[in-house]
Amino acid sequence: MTTCQRELIALSKVNQRSYAQKKAEFDLLLSRASVYTSVRDEIGAETKDTMDALYKFKTQKLCSDIEIAVRQSLISTGESIK
Repeated sequence: MTTCQRELIALSKVNQRSYAQKKAEFDLLLSRASVYTSVRDEIGAETKDTMDALYKFKTQKLCSDIEIAVRQSLISTGESIK
């Protein structure tokens, strides 16, 4: 998660519009994960396994999307140099 947060900060420096969108998605994911965490000890093992996998996937996907956005923004900046 730390790497993801660093990438998000980097995105804020290279593409504010994309940063705002990804930051909103990141905050929403954290908020929903917090709700899940608050009830995790009260649910069955199968549900835990399913939800753990879901949040792991969602986190990895969002972090990958942020990384791609940083890379694309940097490439666009680099290509505009003449």
